[in-house]
Amino acid sequence: MAVQPAVTKKSTKVMIVFVIAQVIVVALLLIVFFGTGDREGRIKVALAVGKAAEVQNAIAGYYADNQILPADNNALRLPGKQGKPFFSTFEEQGEPSYSVSVANGVITLTFSKNQEPVSGKSLVFIPRISNGKLEWSCYAGSVDAAYLPPQCQSQK
Repeated sequence: MAVQPAVTKKSTKVMIVFVIAQVIVVALLLIVFFGTGDREGRIKVALAVGKAAEVQNAIAGYYADNQILPADNNALRLPGKQGKPFFSTFEEQGEPSYSVSVANGVITLTFSKNQEPVSGKSLVFIPRISNGKLEWSCYAGSVDAAYLPPQCQSQK
């Protein structure tokens, strides 16, 4: 005849703690991998803001050479004083998830139709010249506040 081990209060408490710990770990994993639904939009906006920084650098170079802001995207493809374009791969670096347009130095990033939760929405970066130096303001355009990076939050 086999003897079954006696269940003690201590082993029961250990088992309960173990089960609770597993539930907490699963809940944390769900939050990390699925988030609250806002993470995907924040990532898409953050990538677009990175692209805007590249365009801002090109505009700064154009302004340094010409003392005016570029009229449009084509102006950034023109050679500067060093004989190369301010943004040599402007079109090649284009991202299918959003479009970039420049009008009198103002950068507008518009997300494509298939980019939920930000599809069709836009971010606007406006230059301001102060003491010969370019400074940028980010405006949310039509992007929901939940997806905005900190530099655009206060501009909504």
